[in-house]
Amino acid sequence: MPLYRFHIDATVPPQAITERLRCAVSDRLKFREYFEWRKPGGPPFIGSIRDFSFRIRRDIRYRNSFLPLIWGHIVPTPMGARVVVTMFMHPLVLAFMLFWLGMAGRDALKSASSAGLWGILMFVIALSAAGFIPEVVKAKRLLSAVVLSSGSSAAS
Repeated sequence: MPLYRFHIDATVPPQAITERLRCAVSDRLKFREYFEWRKPGGPPFIGSIRDFSFRIRRDIRYRNSFLPLIWGHIVPTPMGARVVVTMFMHPLVLAFMLFWLGMAGRDALKSASSAGLWGILMFVIALSAAGFIPEVVKAKRLLSAVVLSSGSSAAS
């Protein structure tokens, strides 16, 4: 499964990180709002923040089925807090891709001259990676900037 985990260590208490996240995350869009033009410059994320956990995604102005979902929780540490983050592909998109790849792979294994099918398999894997990995990099950079905005520490 396309999955990426990391953590961010901050020198502020968990409550401060929760408040920083609340400022950077807008509520989930209602159905009608998906079709309306939204002004750029709003919060970079859409989702929900609970006491010490969150479920968000980047607020993008384009379509990308491979946009990672971002789940995380905030853990107190002696020096402040640690934000533990997991990014992953939407389960329905992953199921569709696995089904599609499974069907093409089955046909490629059955056929003796299946260079074209192997090419399709490689293309789909590359397409998935090209849609997922750059979005993970952008989301990690934005989330790190939000968490470390007024205090600094290291992200790993």
